[in-house]
Amino acid sequence: MQQQSIQQINLSYDQQQDRLLMKAAVSETQEIQVWLTYRIARQMFNVLNREAHLPVSALALGEAVPLPAVQSPTEATRQFEAEAEAVHQLDDLDFATAYQQRPSVVSEQALLVVDTRFVSINDQLNHMQLVCANGMNVNMSLNHPLVLAISRMLMVASQEAGWGLSVFKHKEPEAVSSIVMQVPTEKQVLH
Repeated sequence: MQQQSIQQINLSYDQQQDRLLMKAAVSETQEIQVWLTYRIARQMFNVLNREAHLPVSALALGEAVPLPAVQSPTEATRQFEAEAEAVHQLDDLDFATAYQQRPSVVSEQALLVVDTRFVSINDQLNHMQLVCANGMNVNMSLNHPLVLAISRMLMVASQEAGWGLSVFKHKEPEAVSSIVMQVPTEKQVLH
C-alpha cells in the first residue's frame, strides 16, 4: 500500500467490545480502523506520553498508587515546564471538529492490534508500527502534534473505559512470602 497522510484521527471506547477503536482518515474516501486492547493502549500511552509530556494524575487514570516523588527541585522545575508546554500546545490542536466517517475502509477485515513497535531517531520518536493479528501492519510516521493528540485521546478514552493507564512501572516485590496452611487432622465434611 502506498504511503498516505493522516487527515483526521479519532479514538473512542466501544463498551460492547471493551476495546478502543482508532480511526484514521487517510483520504477523502478511505479510513483505517484498528482495535486497541487495554494492554496495547497502555503500551502506546507509556511510550507516547513520555514524548508528549502531558501531566498525568495517577488518580485520574485509575491508579491506586501515588506518583513517585521527583528527585530534585531542578528536575521538578524541568518536568513542570515540559508539562506546561505540552498543555499549551494542546490549544493548537483541534479536538472540537467532529470526525468525518469515510465511506470505505482500507481493510475489510477488522484489524486487531497485538503489538506495537516504535522507532526513535536522535532521541525523538518518529515512527509507530501497529502489528495486527491478521499479519497486516499499520505504520504511522509521527510528529510532535500527532504524538500529543494520540496521547491526549488515549487519556480521555481510557477514562471513559474505566481503564487505568499506568504511567510508571510499579515496583516489584523484593521477596515473595510463603503461605502456610494448617491442614486439619480430623475428617471434614465439605458441602
